[in-house]
Amino acid sequence: MGSDIILSADPDRGQKSSLDEAEQIIIDFEKRFSRFVDGNELSRLNDLSGQDYAGSDMMIDLLKKSGHLYHETNGIFDPTIIGSLEAIGYARSFDEVNKDNALKNDKFDLEIIQRINSLRPRMEELKIFGNILTRPKNFRLDLGGIGKGYIVDFLTDKIFCDIENFWISAGGDLLVRGMADNESGWQIGVQDPENPEHDKFIIKTKGEKLAVATSGVIKRKGLLNDFAWHHIIDPRNGLPVKNDILSVTVISTDTARADVFAKTVLILGPEDGLKFIEAKTDSACIIFLKNKEPIFSRNAIKYS
Repeated sequence: MGSDIILSADPDRGQKSSLDEAEQIIIDFEKRFSRFVDGNELSRLNDLSGQDYAGSDMMIDLLKKSGHLYHETNGIFDPTIIGSLEAIGYARSFDEVNKDNALKNDKFDLEIIQRINSLRPRMEELKIFGNILTRPKNFRLDLGGIGKGYIVDFLTDKIFCDIENFWISAGGDLLVRGMADNESGWQIGVQDPENPEHDKFIIKTKGEKLAVATSGVIKRKGLLNDFAWHHIIDPRNGLPVKNDILSVTVISTDTARADVFAKTVLILGPEDGLKFIEAKTDSACIIFLKNKEPIFSRNAIKYS
């Protein structure tokens, strides 16, 4: 998933076997659902566009969760924006994009990218009947916008369900429960988006299960001819989002929800994004603007 995965559980409970099992699940998940792995389950789904497809139980669950969040965000989260990602230059894993300067010589064509976006089938056109997926021709998905959050929640429910104290982090999308070594709640640093070695704020937990995810426009970016891009696509126009936000950190009930909501707030912008998150009684956010000013939602004060 292009990220470091950190798993931490109470060492006094003999949980090494659980950590080993969780590690294997993460490896298998990436092999099955990364759009950069040829011939895997997601690639087969995308390649057979327009035909019925029998999905695995995990794929069906992942797509149902994606569909629910698509509707909850009014289509701002939409995994069908894969064509725009490819068109701006993010057609390979980010490590490969970073190593290959040939992308700088490609032609950026705004009209083509907008046409790709206007013609793509939307997430709502995917129909699920049991384990059978039915969708229109040219329906394709990139699950990178939900994958990290989903697998953290999956591990929590399947592997760590009986473990009192644990911390799972997938590239900064994390879920915690219980206490840290000092018998206090976990403390989660919210990084300065332009200086990630330094924390701007500390989110304090009180032993409860808490999910935190951050989305920003600084890390995954590139250059296509003279067009500077990043990987957060606004599905309304198919282009990298452009507003006053550098990053958004969301606190919520599960990690997939926090992950998707962080991207949603970022895409909507400071005013509409804050309205969106404040309509969710189970969520809070911290928005970092390009002028360095932070914005806190009403519920965020509970975690200070």
